[in-house]
Amino acid sequence: MSEGLRLRMEFRGPELPLVRALLEEASLRARLPASARGAFLQAAVEIATDAATRGADPQVVELRVDEGELLCEVGYGGAVPPPGRAEGHGAELAESLIAGIGAPARIDVRDTPHGTTVTLSAPLPAPLSAPSPGPVPALSPGPVRTPSATAPPAR
Repeated sequence: MSEGLRLRMEFRGPELPLVRALLEEASLRARLPASARGAFLQAAVEIATDAATRGADPQVVELRVDEGELLCEVGYGGAVPPPGRAEGHGAELAESLIAGIGAPARIDVRDTPHGTTVTLSAPLPAPLSAPSPGPVPALSPGPVRTPSATAPPAR
């Protein structure tokens, strides 16, 4: 599997269904195991929804493969909800979902003066490789029977 960027998209709140669909397709192509995919995608959508609620437009979602991990990074301006908006539970739910995947999946949150970046990561299976050619097994000794060229007489 090649390393690198799988998806990069600027989005706004109304585009969240598209974000989910594109994340799902990219995670399938990256071979994220089905056992982790649902929780990983839901966690990413929770963070993206939080970003759409809290941040200044546009938000950015990026999905990439790096050193055997699938990384989803959501960045947005602003670290606290605007006045009059309730505090969301997206980050708490995302943490719970990622914890359910098990180690070494993780979630990292970085606040900067310019905004917040949340990175979700989940391990990917080892790349598929062709089996190494080994010795050809020997045929078992024994009589070889070949069918006769003529059919037996009918009775």
